[in-house]
Amino acid sequence: MKPQLNSEITAIIASNTDGIINRFNEGAETLLGYPASEIIGLKNINYFLLKNEVDRFNKDISSKYEEGNSKLNPFSLLTLNNGYDSREWTITRKDGSVFVAHSTLTPITDQNGLSIGFLRIIKDITEQKAIENNLLEKNLELNNAEKITMMGHWRWDTITNDVKWSRNLYNIFEVNSEEKLTYETYFSFVHPDDKDEVTIAVEKTIKEIKFHDLLHRIKLRSGSVKTIQLLGEVITDDNGNVIELIGTCQDVTQQRMAEIKFKGLLESAPDAMVIVNEHGRIQLINKQAEKLFGYTSEEIFDNDVELLIPKKYTKTHHAHRSSFFKAPKRREMGKGRELYGVNKKGEEIPVQISLSPLETDEGLLVSAAIRDITEQKKAESKILNAKENLEKLAYKLTDQNKQLADFAHITSHNLRAPVSNLNALLDFYKNAETLEERTLLFEKFEVVISHLTQTLDTLIEALKIKNESAENLEVLSFDDVLNKTKEILSGQIIETKASITADFNEYPNIKYHKVYLESIFLNLINNALKYKSANRTPEIIIKSSINNGIQTLTIKDNGLGINLTRHNNKVFGLYKVFHRHPEAKGVGLFMTKVQIESLGGKINVESDVNVGSTFTINFNQ
Repeated sequence: MKPQLNSEITAIIASNTDGIINRFNEGAETLLGYPASEIIGLKNINYFLLKNEVDRFNKDISSKYEEGNSKLNPFSLLTLNNGYDSREWTITRKDGSVFVAHSTLTPITDQNGLSIGFLRIIKDITEQKAIENNLLEKNLELNNAEKITMMGHWRWDTITNDVKWSRNLYNIFEVNSEEKLTYETYFSFVHPDDKDEVTIAVEKTIKEIKFHDLLHRIKLRSGSVKTIQLLGEVITDDNGNVIELIGTCQDVTQQRMAEIKFKGLLESAPDAMVIVNEHGRIQLINKQAEKLFGYTSEEIFDNDVELLIPKKYTKTHHAHRSSFFKAPKRREMGKGRELYGVNKKGEEIPVQISLSPLETDEGLLVSAAIRDITEQKKAESKILNAKENLEKLAYKLTDQNKQLADFAHITSHNLRAPVSNLNALLDFYKNAETLEERTLLFEKFEVVISHLTQTLDTLIEALKIKNESAENLEVLSFDDVLNKTKEILSGQIIETKASITADFNEYPNIKYHKVYLESIFLNLINNALKYKSANRTPEIIIKSSINNGIQTLTIKDNGLGINLTRHNNKVFGLYKVFHRHPEAKGVGLFMTKVQIESLGGKINVESDVNVGSTFTINFNQ
């Protein structure tokens, strides 16, 4: 039966049993470059075949049909055995150029099965061969890459349960490449402690149609354990049903061991450790950091590091972070400034931070060692408070020493005169010759002793005030104290037609010693009335205020005033008077000062002669 010739670019060459070419189609003309008229009728076509390939063909056919010693040619052997030959040939065109072809040689028989010749079909596979060679080359590169990266690729047909592995994946699992693979083959290698985790991940992948990356251990038949990482994709049919899973498997045993070692070092660090990439995203934290900030590693992974920084600092931190990555070096962060972190509850934590750059295969990372200095800050605060208290105590002791010195001066000054006077009188008394002289001297004794007794009583009262504790303090109304003072001095107020105005709006009440506050009001207002100017009606203005946290009271008058240039150091001295007044004794201001200072306050005066005086009391100096 004659074969059907076609016009495709496929060479079809037919010959009879004697090897005479009787058919040479258009495809043969195109591929070989010979016109049919030049080829038809020729007996031998081997001139467009390479000799070494013809010799190999002859040898292969003889060997195939065990006719190595036979005198029959390969064509006759094919005819006798009803066989055929299909192989690649290198074809030489008429112009001398060559191409790779796939050639099939088949005996032709008639209707009675008798041989009438041979049919050779030649097809140019140069491009296909180039593609195959390229694929082989790529496959070789892939295999080499997989070996270098200790990676393999896999495919799982979830319908048939067939599994295919790349060559290197067989090596990773230490399995013979001829072994039949199913999902169960892979699962049999999963470490017993990781089987539940893998089962859950696979079920979740199929249910959600989204591959969930897996990192788990495998136990090989040799007993050794490896850690592998699976990445993949899910393939579905038109109806959305999962039909296939494909992906990669990498042996990350060494990396995992390094990670575990690094993690161990990280966990052994005494401080909280936070590892951040160049984009400012958190890659790893240790247990100390989890404890300090209240986040788990899973919660915080790949979050911006600004999550751990108070919002008021985040803008400036972006700039500082960019600056550090441009010139990374080990250094202390925010040197000279107070730094704060913020935990999951939003609470600010005082911290110290040290930064260290880490060069890795994935790029530059920064390790931040963070130390909670809350207790340190508390200790510093205690030290500062103690220092402040010591300074206050030192100031108070200094002030008290000054007061004691003043008191000693006052005591010696005010007692020396009457004692000297008594000694002088005593000498006179001893030398007196008459009773009348002695009686007169005795009367003077009584006057001096009376003054001395008064002075001693005043000094004793001052000592008593200085030793008074704060136990008798109570909340008092300035209005109430002023009204009581007005009642006591009502006669003088009416007589002098004095005007007294008060403003206690800023703070109307004070916690103070009642007797002292009443005495202060009485002494200062009484003095303002006593030492009024003869040229004007007395005006007294009283005001409470708070200045820099200090409770202040001012009592201002328009009286005679005091010459402070002359009397500045004597204003609050005992028995110091500055005007000729029959009732002036110089005790009131002294006692007022003692009372105020005994409770930690201060009193100052500003005064101009014939203008008036302003007394300022700072209660909690």
